[in-house]
Amino acid sequence: MNELEQQIHDEIGKKGPIPFSRFIELALYAPNLGYYEKQREVGMRGDFYTSVSVGSLFGELLAFQTARWLDELKGPVQLLEAGAHDGRLARDILSFLRDWRPEVYERCELLLLEPSIMRQGWQQETLAEFKGKVKWISDEVAGFQGVFIANELLDAFPVEKIRWDGKRQTWLQMGVGMEEGGLVEVILGESLFKADPLEGSVPDGCVMVENVGAVNYWGKICSAMQEGRAVALDYFVEREEFFLSPRENGTLRAYHQHQRVDDILANVGDQDITASVDLDAVLTVARGEGVDGSRFTSQEKFFMDIFSQITEQPEAFPAWTAERTRQFQTLVHPEHLGRNFQALECWRS
Repeated sequence: MNELEQQIHDEIGKKGPIPFSRFIELALYAPNLGYYEKQREVGMRGDFYTSVSVGSLFGELLAFQTARWLDELKGPVQLLEAGAHDGRLARDILSFLRDWRPEVYERCELLLLEPSIMRQGWQQETLAEFKGKVKWISDEVAGFQGVFIANELLDAFPVEKIRWDGKRQTWLQMGVGMEEGGLVEVILGESLFKADPLEGSVPDGCVMVENVGAVNYWGKICSAMQEGRAVALDYFVEREEFFLSPRENGTLRAYHQHQRVDDILANVGDQDITASVDLDAVLTVARGEGVDGSRFTSQEKFFMDIFSQITEQPEAFPAWTAERTRQFQTLVHPEHLGRNFQALECWRS
């Protein structure tokens, strides 16, 4: 039993079974022990691939589009990123703006929303050349004029796991307890979750997740957005997809050494845990915050649209080398990352 497992066992021993969201919070974010609190390789040597690990083109494409959005705003503007991990995406974006859009770079400030002191340290090292251009915020941003970017952030929020009891016609909240010294899944009681009018067709034993944290976070970002755009690239699914034939963990899944792991309670602190994000809930909270518009598309189409703009203005982008072509194919091809990820944009003007 590792130190993090012992911490979870001690908490359950004192308080009794804990909600799934609390288990995920500890497994991913416990200071110095959680999965994302450890410096990890991303890509071939890590547990999973990200668009950032493909190469610098991901950030360059985002920077090209971001600069065009910032062109629409007057005066000082802000570029914000949450979930920046080691800061590589922020570095790629700032490098592009500095070298290819200096007029935007000069009036732009980068804010990294990062509660972890550990990850702030990684980011400061990666972004050392931009000292004075970057600020860190450990809590919520009060308001901004500019562009907010979140790459694979919302799927990493702790979620509640719930299961439909067809006989009782109710959702049950699942949690984590102990049995014979090991972690086991337990029923905590009835959930307040409602999915009318779909519940009449939900099969017994259907499992899904509630992305409460991710949805609330997106609402706060949209509320803080005074003028500009908020963009999230992530695993989104529409509400109906949550109610497919019964699955052991709904859309909740884990990855260890590039292999999917069905046992969410295994490898505590040493495996990534993720859950697809409820698109309907995210759009609903955004509209509730009064955004002026939204757009949802595949990552493939999102970047193909940016590429079309680049072909019309090739002098405003680095040379399209064979390496950039390879990276682009990885980002947009349906068999790679193009279909796995989707892009959500919300804006206020």
